[in-house]
Amino acid sequence: MSDTVQYHNPIGKLDYISIQHLERYKFAISRIKPGQRLLDIACGAGYGTAILLRHGCKVIGVDYNNEAIANARIIRMHNGFIKANALELPFSDNSFDAVVSFETIEHVKDGNQFLSEMYRVLRPDGIFICSTPNIRYTAHPQYHVNEYEPEEFYKLIEQKFSEIERYGQYFKLLDRASDLYHRQFQARFIAFFEKIGIKEMIKHMVRLDVKEDVKNPTLPFPEDLRIEMALKENCNSYYRVRPFINTKWLRIMVVVAKKETD
Repeated sequence: MSDTVQYHNPIGKLDYISIQHLERYKFAISRIKPGQRLLDIACGAGYGTAILLRHGCKVIGVDYNNEAIANARIIRMHNGFIKANALELPFSDNSFDAVVSFETIEHVKDGNQFLSEMYRVLRPDGIFICSTPNIRYTAHPQYHVNEYEPEEFYKLIEQKFSEIERYGQYFKLLDRASDLYHRQFQARFIAFFEKIGIKEMIKHMVRLDVKEDVKNPTLPFPEDLRIEMALKENCNSYYRVRPFINTKWLRIMVVVAKKETD
């Protein structure tokens, strides 16, 4: 995997990218039962692991970045974060009921090897929930080493797993333009009030992301409440994960794949 991956925490944010991140985990918990043993691949800031934990799952978060893992352990107050390479996981065969891997496969050079490792650690009848951006709608960042066309991605998954369900996240052009406008307006609005020193008064009005106090993890954990609010929020349908229709306005490809029973 690339060493220059940027980590994003969408909790408390309203831009379309953040909402899409949260909607993928909301979709995941709709397919996973409390009590199941889960692996969250490329967990980054650990917000997704926290969401899965809140659902009642037994979750291990894995990331290749030492700093991300160290911060996630402190901020999330969860010891189940492990530094590991997604292509060489330190787990036995058939270890997990489900593996969640959102926006990860585009960071690895060998997608087949990545999928083989996900398949290996899943128990028979376990499910793999995976997403990746449509190459037609990305900015092609340097840490994306292998982006995919929709059919290329879906067929890659189908070569390894059985019982594939195709899903996607779509957007409407006018909705996205409106979202980008408000996002830019909000950023300038915040910058103006920061200059005159009253950011604290407006941060709840514009729902700024409050930085967690990593120096004193014994303080009340504010993100618990924000996660609960995020999971309860309804958003416009174009952000949700829904069954695959076609490739028009398909922003993110999503699959649910099952490992066959031995």
